[in-house]
Amino acid sequence: MEIVTRLDAMADRPRALAIGTFDGVHAGHRATIVRAVELARERGLTSAVLTFDRHPLAVVDPRRAPQLLTSRDERVRLIGELEPDELILLPFDAELAAMSADAFCVDLLVRLLRARVVVVGENSNFGSGGSGDAASLRACGEAHGYETVVLRLVTEHGETISSTRARSLLGAGQIEEVRRILGRPPAVFGRVAHGEGRGRTLGVPTANLSLSPEIMLPGSGVYVARALVAGTWYRAAVSVGENPTFHAAKEPAAPATTEAFLLGFDGDLYGREMRLDLLHRLRSERRFASVDELVAQMKRDIATVAGLEDEAFASVGLDAVSVA
Repeated sequence: MEIVTRLDAMADRPRALAIGTFDGVHAGHRATIVRAVELARERGLTSAVLTFDRHPLAVVDPRRAPQLLTSRDERVRLIGELEPDELILLPFDAELAAMSADAFCVDLLVRLLRARVVVVGENSNFGSGGSGDAASLRACGEAHGYETVVLRLVTEHGETISSTRARSLLGAGQIEEVRRILGRPPAVFGRVAHGEGRGRTLGVPTANLSLSPEIMLPGSGVYVARALVAGTWYRAAVSVGENPTFHAAKEPAAPATTEAFLLGFDGDLYGREMRLDLLHRLRSERRFASVDELVAQMKRDIATVAGLEDEAFASVGLDAVSVA
């Protein structure tokens, strides 16, 4: 897959285009991209995905910009798995935000990208202020010679699959539902940083992840995960929250942290990149009456992670393990 980030670097060739923000690359997004790839192959066109380097609201109205389900690099990787010929990753800036719907269609799609087929979801919007929609995209295509394919929104159990719904479920810690919507476990990426160091003194050393504030975390709680470090997978027990046991009830809330205990890992993680794929929510975060009670619960959580069966573990070669 060729990645293009500048319009002046575009090759002059006819294309079948899938257009969207594609945050999360969920089932509906994949259907859009796959259809464009199929049509391109049928008609001898270049298959291309047209998207942006950031969420458009980050420029148009930053106060309303959502936290993202995927980083840009992860989004690129997931789109690449669907095998389009090109990924057109445009910098979304004030100039692009001000482009009218007509200019988007005629100047960008028709003249520059030589669109022959355009595939979008039925809730697609484009152009300044979101003034363009699927109907206007089709009208433009009829006037300028490209076919518009508008896909119905993908549903599950009567509910529409969308990035907005996935974010809502993730914030509520409903990991299994998010997995169904995304077609894979939700993931967070970060670098292991120095934390309070409590885990090591308690006999349960954890890796404290420094994460981008742009990427959405699940709601506070303890999670089953698989962790990827330097090409090796591990089972992991992950805590997301404020560590209330170590703060008085009347104290202001501490900053949320993401800490992972990797089963079977022996070594120094500081400074390393880590990916956590969240599989299940074990329990909510709670304040324990004593540190000993907290440690006992942490060990029970780790034992659960050690023996839990899940295809996501099996698919990367992680068998159940025994813990002392």
